[in-house]
Amino acid sequence: MSDSATIEELTDRLFRHEAGRMVGALTRLFGTQHLELAEDVVQETLLKAMRDWPYHGVPENPAAWLHRVAKNLAIDQLRRKSRGVELLKENAALLRSEWTLSATVAEAFSEETIADDQLRMLFACCHPSIPQEQQVALALRTLCGFSVAEIARAFVTNEETINKRLYRAREAFRAIGRVELPPTQELPLRLQPVLATIYLLFNEGYNSTDHKDLIREDLIEEALRLGDMLVRHPLTAGSQSHALLALMLFHAARSEARLDADGAIILLADQDRSRWDRRLILLAERFLQEAGRGGDVSAYLLEAGIAGIHAHAPSFEETDWSTIVALYDRLLTLAPTAIVRFNRAIAVSKAQGAAAGLKALEAVEGLAKWHLYHAARGDLLRELERKDEALVAYDHAMDLTASPAETALLRKRAIELDLERS
Repeated sequence: MSDSATIEELTDRLFRHEAGRMVGALTRLFGTQHLELAEDVVQETLLKAMRDWPYHGVPENPAAWLHRVAKNLAIDQLRRKSRGVELLKENAALLRSEWTLSATVAEAFSEETIADDQLRMLFACCHPSIPQEQQVALALRTLCGFSVAEIARAFVTNEETINKRLYRAREAFRAIGRVELPPTQELPLRLQPVLATIYLLFNEGYNSTDHKDLIREDLIEEALRLGDMLVRHPLTAGSQSHALLALMLFHAARSEARLDADGAIILLADQDRSRWDRRLILLAERFLQEAGRGGDVSAYLLEAGIAGIHAHAPSFEETDWSTIVALYDRLLTLAPTAIVRFNRAIAVSKAQGAAAGLKALEAVEGLAKWHLYHAARGDLLRELERKDEALVAYDHAMDLTASPAETALLRKRAIELDLERS
């Protein structure tokens, strides 16, 4: 294959998927104190693929090619460094002997263990010894391939803050030692940051903050794959895992209808609902039903319920906004965050009118640097005929977004509004 653009697209998607799996396998093998060694092996593997594939073509099974190269590089690294590093105690003897070295590394990359290794690695990144705000950042960076800029935007903060969090998280991670699943009694608490990491990954794919493409299918697919991994594993297949997967599937079902042929954003009110993926909606409904069976009302269950109302509404105008507001009221008792208050304010504007929505929106604190807050405020001011204020809000939103698609939509609104004033 000589099409460099095609190879770049393939490697970007494949590398993000496989890098996390390989880092997980190697970290379990080496121990958490050698996370950098695992990352170095994976990085070298990916660089070798980028050098080889444009000249020799993408192999028939690229994932197997990456795993084979990573195994060989890991064996080379261990032969060179094993005498100088303190390997994980239970693996040290196997990795230092030429008789068992290759077989031990190969076993770490078997399909039977590599999926569990990624789950173990997710829980290790979310270990209680690591502060919670650092857990998700570490998981997104190490397992999901997020850049520091992407993580900063996901947390609505700056890159310097994220770099400090990652440094401290890595220091704490090294001290964990073994990469393993938590005991059953610790699972409910340990599962929360794992779910949050997967949801942030999905959100970055669904509405990319710093990428030329607003929708990044590779991130959406990876988040859905990790969510599916949780509901398939007997230890993590609980109500919240099912609810999160339902929530992501309801949103993913609308992906095709969110952009026009030129890549411009189509808002929910204007989307062609016949383009929504009914197969995914049915699948989401199945997981939502499963999530609700245990009687555990979680934030993810309520959010999935809201997404389900949108998915089944015949039209935007016929959406049951009053029930959505009630669900947001319940959600606020479990997750009283600024984002939930923001979403509730939008629902209030549809159920009770723009004035009530604007009042609720302007009562939300902590979103002054978020472009969607100012975009929504601009929409409500425009609806209330406060056009000068709406223009200022749109300008403010444009200053705060790095997404070309969102900038284009905001500019279009501002131009329409300017024409209305003249």
